[in-house]
Amino acid sequence: MEFNRKNVRMILLIIAFAVVLYTAAQNLASVYGAVKTVWNVFGVVITGLAMAFVLNVPLKLFEDRVFYGMSEDRRPLVRRLRRAVSLVCALVVSLGVIVILIAVVLPQLTQTVTEVAARLPEYISAVVNWINEFLAKFDIEIEALKEFTVDWEKVFKDLSTYLKEGNVINTATDVGTAAASTVMNTFLGLVVAVYVLAQKERIGRFTRRCIDAFLPKRASSAISRVASMASETFSSFVAGQLADSCILGILCYICMLIFRFPYPEVISVVIGVTSLVPMVGSFIGEVIGALLILIVSPLKALLFVIMVLAIQQVDGAFIYPRIVGKSVGLPGVAVFCAVIVGGNIAGVLGAVMGVPVCAVLYALLKEAVASRLEGRRTDKPLI
Repeated sequence: MEFNRKNVRMILLIIAFAVVLYTAAQNLASVYGAVKTVWNVFGVVITGLAMAFVLNVPLKLFEDRVFYGMSEDRRPLVRRLRRAVSLVCALVVSLGVIVILIAVVLPQLTQTVTEVAARLPEYISAVVNWINEFLAKFDIEIEALKEFTVDWEKVFKDLSTYLKEGNVINTATDVGTAAASTVMNTFLGLVVAVYVLAQKERIGRFTRRCIDAFLPKRASSAISRVASMASETFSSFVAGQLADSCILGILCYICMLIFRFPYPEVISVVIGVTSLVPMVGSFIGEVIGALLILIVSPLKALLFVIMVLAIQQVDGAFIYPRIVGKSVGLPGVAVFCAVIVGGNIAGVLGAVMGVPVCAVLYALLKEAVASRLEGRRTDKPLI
């Protein structure tokens, strides 16, 4: 390899990046503290940008499909109102979906918690008896389970002492403060998101001018192209992930109604929401649902786990790769591999980011291959 100035600079950049990565890995506590400080300062802005990114999906849908005719209107006021009307509709639809989910789930959740609290002693005794009967079929005896009892009088006495000491007041105060802070930050983030979406073209032009001003022309063009491609890919990924989560939740709800499992509304919504996180999200929802059903019937809890596992296998093998892969322009096998590799590299975050990152790399690779093979005949497949 010829060691010209460009190659030396590239090698130095790789070495510097490796040194920074190694230093960060050796000082995780300091890195966590720095990230926490940045979040405390810029958390509202980051939340707003994330909300703007998600809300941009329905916004583009309304602008391009519903109110597209307003962009061709001769009246300037009507053309300018297209963004405002689309943004209001996107906010109303998004908030409406959240309100409907809360309205459907909250009464069922309240009823579930009340029922569980009232019949908890009975449920525990039933579970212990079921385990003893199951083990007895195989001539297995566990003395701890045979003699297992709960002194509920002592439990309520300890709970009363805990409440009298004021611990619950302090805990409630802390929870209330955290909830109020979260609501306020969410509201401020929504305000930031609205401003960003209302002026996203102006923000994009200003960002492009800054890149052009401080970077060489070739580098700025490459960064702008990759950023545009990444934005489109991530938006498509969010839309595909939301669609797949809705399908998974609906399938779970229908199957729970067919097999007459308890709490179908709460559990199907929980599974649908948690499945927004690839790989592990739906399993978390499955565990929560199984625990709720377990207190009613251990056998139904086992059947529920088998049912959800079957739905997950169908979704992971056929539905998710097709929906998400089609939305981001990836083959189904590439989506499957991206989720697995991303999860192995960086856990949950890697599983979430694996598909869009792979889609961007795949698009860049296709561009590079097309430019290099321009003018050649490459119709014959390898296999």
